[in-house]
Amino acid sequence: MKRITLLFYVINTCLFAQTHLPKGFLSKEKLMMDKYLESFNNKLTPPPAFPVRTMAEWEEIKALTLSWNSYPGILTEIIKQAVSEVEVIIFCEDSNSVKNTLYSQNIDLENVNFIQEPTNSIWIRDYGQHTVYKDDVGQQYLVDWIYNRPRPLDDASPNLVSNYFNYDLFATNSGENLLVNTGGNFMTDGMGTAFASELIVEENDGSGPYNSVNYPNHDENEIDSIMNLFMGINNYIKMETLPYDGIHHIDMHMKIINEETILVSEYPPGESDGPQIEENINYILDNYFTPYGNQYKIVRIPSPPSTSGNYPADGGYYRTYTNSVFINKKILVPFYREEFDTIAQRIYEEILPGYEVVGIDCDDSNDNIIAASGAIHCITKAVGVDSPLLINHAPKRDMGYKSIINFQAKTNHFSGIDFVQLHYKKESDLNYTIKNMVHLNDDVFSLDVFGLPANEKISYFFKARANSGKEINRPIVAPIGGFEFTMFSDLPNSQIIYLKEGWNLISSYIYKNDDIQNIFADVSSNISIIKNNLGEVYLPDFSFNSIQSYDLLDAYYVKMKAEDSLLISGAIFLPEEWPLILPEGWSLVSYLRYEPNLVNLVFNNLTESDNLIIVKDYFGQMYLPQFNFNAIGEMEPGQGYQIKISHPDTLQYLPFNQYYE
Repeated sequence: MKRITLLFYVINTCLFAQTHLPKGFLSKEKLMMDKYLESFNNKLTPPPAFPVRTMAEWEEIKALTLSWNSYPGILTEIIKQAVSEVEVIIFCEDSNSVKNTLYSQNIDLENVNFIQEPTNSIWIRDYGQHTVYKDDVGQQYLVDWIYNRPRPLDDASPNLVSNYFNYDLFATNSGENLLVNTGGNFMTDGMGTAFASELIVEENDGSGPYNSVNYPNHDENEIDSIMNLFMGINNYIKMETLPYDGIHHIDMHMKIINEETILVSEYPPGESDGPQIEENINYILDNYFTPYGNQYKIVRIPSPPSTSGNYPADGGYYRTYTNSVFINKKILVPFYREEFDTIAQRIYEEILPGYEVVGIDCDDSNDNIIAASGAIHCITKAVGVDSPLLINHAPKRDMGYKSIINFQAKTNHFSGIDFVQLHYKKESDLNYTIKNMVHLNDDVFSLDVFGLPANEKISYFFKARANSGKEINRPIVAPIGGFEFTMFSDLPNSQIIYLKEGWNLISSYIYKNDDIQNIFADVSSNISIIKNNLGEVYLPDFSFNSIQSYDLLDAYYVKMKAEDSLLISGAIFLPEEWPLILPEGWSLVSYLRYEPNLVNLVFNNLTESDNLIIVKDYFGQMYLPQFNFNAIGEMEPGQGYQIKISHPDTLQYLPFNQYYE
C-alpha cells in the first residue's frame, strides 16, 4: 500500500493552501521534485502476483471520483449528469458546503458520497486510482503510479479510494518498479493495448524533464515491463509529444472510442499541433494493428480556435473535444462555442449512436478550465464495476457487399457464460432479429448471418448473460443504439424470372428467407405445382406445402397454367462465399450468378477432379466434360440445372475476377 511521509506533508502545507493549481508545474514545484521523489526510496510494494487487465475507457463503471477543489460550476454539471448513472464520490474539505451548492442546483444526493479529505488540485485523472481485474474479469484491484507533481494531498487519494471500497492497492513506488506516470497520458482498450506520449519515457529516464537526481531510471523496455506487471499492458504505443501542448497528455488530442476506433483532434493544414498529430497517427497506422489484426479507424474532430481566431501556436487555448469521459450510457464532452460544438456533437453521435452526448461549457468566463490546459476527462476518474461481464468486439465497418457476414464477440465472466445473443436489423426494420451465438472456443462466440441487404444501414448489438444472472449489452446503450455498418454495392437486389406455360426449371441468385408460398404469392394463381430436388411439392390450389422454406441453393420445377413473371427481391447471393454440398448421383442445382457464364467455368473444380459426369438444362441440352462436349454453352440466370457426379463433392464457385471475367 502506498504511503506518503508525514514530513513531506508538513513541509509543503503552505505551498498548497490555494486553489486553481495548474496542471503544469508552479515554478517552485520544480524545485521540490527531488525531495518528493526521494520519499519513495527504499519502499517494498511488490506488483500483483497474477495477470491483470486494465478496464477500457468505455467499460461499465460503478463510481466516478472528483475533487471539489476549483471550478465548482463545471463540477456541478458533471455531478448532475453522473448521478443517474453511477455513484459519485467527492473529495472535499467541507462536505456541507458542497451539499449546499448541489442542493441549490436541485441535484439528488442519494447517489453522492464524500471523502472529507482535502486535495491540492482538481486534476484527479492524473493522480487518481486505476481499476485492474485479476485474470481479466476476476477480483478488482486498484493501481497507483508516482504522481508527476509534488502534491502530497493529491497523491494520497488512491489510497483513500482503496480504503473506501476496501480494495487492495498496488503502487509503482518501490525498487525496480518505481514509475512516474500520469492518467491524462494513458488510454487503454481493455485488451492490453495502451497509448501514451513520449512523456512517459522522459519522466523515467533517470533525470526527468527537470534534471532531478531521484527520477526513476528506466529504459523503454523496463517501462513496458512495469506497465505489464501492474496494468496488464502488453502493447504500449508511445508517440512524439506535441510542440504546442505544454502538458503532453494524449487526452488533450485523442480518445479511444472502441477497440478499433480512435478520435483525434484536427487543425487547419499546417496549423499548431496538426502536423505532429498526423505524423503520430501515421506512425500508429504504419506500425500497429488493433487487437483483431485490423488497421485502426481514425475519426477526426475539428479543434476550435479562440474567439480571436488564434490556435495554440498563436497563443490560443488548447481547446479540445477529445477530453471527454464515458459514464456508462452517457459521454460528457467539453464545449466552447456553438458553431464548433454542434459539429463536435454530430461527430460523437455518429460514432456513438445511442449514447447521450452531453456538452459542458469549459470556456465560460467564470469557470474557464480550458485556460488551465484541462477539461472533462482531466477532472474525473472512474472505478470499475465488481465482476465485469466483458464483451469485446471488432465493430463492423462499411464494406463492399458480402452475402455472408460473420459476427464474433469475445465474452467472459468469472461465473461463465449462459448465452450470447446477436441482435440485428436493417434500417427499414422496426424490430431486431435475435439469434443465439455459437460458442467456438475459449471465450469466442460466433454467428454467420445470411442475406443482409446492400446499401442499407445495418444496426446490431450483443447481449450476454453470465451464469450468475448478470446481463449486459455491448454497446452498453443498446438497444437504443448499436454498432452500425453499410455494405455498398451496385449489384442487383431483385430478379425477374420469366415463367412459360407448362414446365420450367428455375433458380435465383437472390437470397430471401421466407416460405415458398410467400415467394411465389404474386404468381400463385397461375401455378399448378412446384417440386424440389427431394420430391417435395407445393400445390397452391390445394393449399398444400411440403417444401416449406425457400432455399436459393436448390432449383425448382414449376408447372404453370399460363405464362407469368416472378419478381424476387432481397439480397444478392455471392456463391463463392458458400460452397454447395452435392451427393453422389443426380442433383438439381441453382445457377447463382447474375450474369451468364460458360458452364465449364462454373463447374471448374468438379471437372478438374474428374467427378462431373453430365450437366443438363431443362431443354435437354448437355455438357459432357469427359467427351469435351458442350451444347449448353453459357449458364443463364434464372435457370436451374441437373447434374450427375460420381461421388459426393462440393461445388465451389469462384469469384468473378478469377475465372469469370
